[in-house]
Amino acid sequence: MTDNKAVNAVFEKVSFVSKISTVLKATSDDDSTVPGHLYTEISNITLESDGYCDSMLEYLVDRLKKQSCHVKLKVMKLMKHILLHGNPQFRLGLLKCSQGITEAKKYNGPPDPLHGNIPYLAVRKTAKKLLEILFDTESLPSSRAPIASAGYGPQTAQKSKMEGFGNTVSPQKVGIGKSLLQNISDFAQQLTEDTQNPQTAVLSALEAPGSYKPPVDLTYCPPTDSTGEVHPAITRKEVVHIPGKAGGGWDDDEDDDNDDNVDDSTSSGKHSGSNVDVRCRSESGTYEDWSTEENLVKSTVAIGNRPLLTNAQISEFIKSCQMCNCDKVLELLSQSLHSAEGDTLMRSLLLVENFLRTDIYGIEQISEACGKALLKISEGKKSPETSKAKKILRILEKLRSMTQIESSS
Repeated sequence: MTDNKAVNAVFEKVSFVSKISTVLKATSDDDSTVPGHLYTEISNITLESDGYCDSMLEYLVDRLKKQSCHVKLKVMKLMKHILLHGNPQFRLGLLKCSQGITEAKKYNGPPDPLHGNIPYLAVRKTAKKLLEILFDTESLPSSRAPIASAGYGPQTAQKSKMEGFGNTVSPQKVGIGKSLLQNISDFAQQLTEDTQNPQTAVLSALEAPGSYKPPVDLTYCPPTDSTGEVHPAITRKEVVHIPGKAGGGWDDDEDDDNDDNVDDSTSSGKHSGSNVDVRCRSESGTYEDWSTEENLVKSTVAIGNRPLLTNAQISEFIKSCQMCNCDKVLELLSQSLHSAEGDTLMRSLLLVENFLRTDIYGIEQISEACGKALLKISEGKKSPETSKAKKILRILEKLRSMTQIESSS
């Protein structure tokens, strides 16, 4: 038996050589993206047999030792896909060989002339995510059935968990004879019950007015004349259903009566001229108060004892911003960048720079709101403000390129 296992293992290792070309294509040393079908093909290879799974693990672990950032990134993405969709045996083997992934978390090197340190950051970030998935025991699929914790007897063999608090007894199977008797008794009980006359049910449904109610205008505001006198409001009488009347019994009887009221209201509206009832406008419209946001920005950006903001002031501003309308705060900061100068401008730039270190706004949102102002400041006369604006623009550019690399991968 052991000889057969050894022969099968050798045969699987030899036949795995034909699969290496697919893995090499998926982990090539270039900046091209891995085609989506290769992820599925490689995860299916691990599902063919445990021997293929072990060989795939050995090859990928050895491939991870390459110093190329492209190879490392592609290998770890393949490992992540196999952990989620491949053979569960791959996880157990990778747990024993996770040293290469741990070293990839500290991967660094000379900056790329085109991309800088972004490739190294992408490798470290992917390694961190891979380790989180690898050591996540909660999402580990249970490949084995739970062992029954029960005693002797014919019923205990069907149980898969202990009975107690939170676990109810599994229902027992009912015999054919008992089920037939139960069905017959239920049928007889339905025959003995008093059934409602169908004709009576139809007539009662026709006579009932139903739940329909005509619409009532509740937002009416009485007009005023030039003297400021308020005319009495026109009250609408609730319409009552009248059976046997044309139109389903919901005709508006007061249509003719309201015509005169409408004429009176239009004539009084003509006399009022351009005077508009402020009370009606305030009731119908909504007034947006941005005083909290304006006071927050002005009090922080205003010149104080020190030309720059302290860390405590910046953190307090960010906490207060989260309790206000964040979009309005960013808009006010953008206006401050356009109009402010000197220490006030430097304080505004410091706040924008610190927003890049939080997750309150997205990169595109900050670029759209403050990009034009930052460009205008950076093109001005050389000063600390122009240097700060150029620094923020460089940070935005790097963050944008980083997000593009992550989205493409």
